Amino acid sequence: MFLSRRVVGLEFDMGCIRAVEIKGRKNYARVVAAGEVFLPPTAFADGIIKDKMTVCAALNKLWRKAKIGSRRLVLGFFNHGVLVRHITFPKVPRDKLDSALRLQAGEYLPLPAEEMVLDYAVLGEATGFEGEVWEILLVAAKKEDLLHNINVLEQCKLETQVIDATPFALQRVLPVDKLMGATIIVNLAMDISSMVLVMDGMSRLARVIPVALGQYLSQFGAVAPLSEEVLNLAAVGAEPGAGESEVLRTWAGGIAKEIRTAISFFVRQNELQHVDRVILCGIGAGVSGINTYLQEELGIAVEIVEPTSQLKIKEKIKSNLMRPEFAASIGLALRGLEV
Repeated sequence: MFLSRRVVGLEFDMGCIRAVEIKGRKNYARVVAAGEVFLPPTAFADGIIKDKMTVCAALNKLWRKAKIGSRRLVLGFFNHGVLVRHITFPKVPRDKLDSALRLQAGEYLPLPAEEMVLDYAVLGEATGFEGEVWEILLVAAKKEDLLHNINVLEQCKLETQVIDATPFALQRVLPVDKLMGATIIVNLAMDISSMVLVMDGMSRLARVIPVALGQYLSQFGAVAPLSEEVLNLAAVGAEPGAGESEVLRTWAGGIAKEIRTAISFFVRQNELQHVDRVILCGIGAGVSGINTYLQEELGIAVEIVEPTSQLKIKEKIKSNLMRPEFAASIGLALRGLEV
């Protein structure tokens, strides 16, 4: 019965949609279909579907092209309006925590709680100035933005079962040993890049970072729409002796600066002593040489994600899924097997 369950992890990025269909259960999952399609950059921006007709046409094409069977989705969502807060909350009984937290959530948010969709994870317990408290990771997104995307997908005859903050999906593709200690996962997207700190297997904080592959490609005069030819420019720019290699150094320097800033913030917030590794995901992680540049800049081991290392995959689709930009959609699909 469980093996017949199928779910699709769906990730939007500026200029591209990716989907991965997984069949099975939490501890036994198999990828049965996967693919991506390009779309005009104006059709989706800042986490929000802007052009319903174009997006629906692209989704229909993706489902046909990749031969995806299920229409049940785990939708990734993350933009500048998503708030992630590490908070302490009075230690009410666990069975009353949900209602108490939602009642008082407005104290931690810049907008009224009724305008936000809330989720949270209990990180543990602690003793504060006011006694025992819960340590909580609070996540909130604008309800209007989420409902808009869900409604568009519904009109495309797709059913959104779960919404997951995209940065938190990434750790599901990593083996346990890569999550021990302190790991920073950086998702270098075309538009909205992000960073999440994972400590001993648990996400602690996440944030948007103002670096993206689109910025890098624009230095080569690459123009929309996104295509395989445009993406190939990224690898060319990193070849030894190429004149554009200085552009890569500048872009990598900006990423390194954001990581250092985040580490300083994490140290203040979590008493973090050191970072064991940085793992790069997303389409920007495919830029040749980016991990080497960052490792030299940061003095920390920097690795490229291997999205398929924990999965059984149909051989004919395995090569595409090994690309780092599929980490998010795989992680999102795995989330669907947890519920």
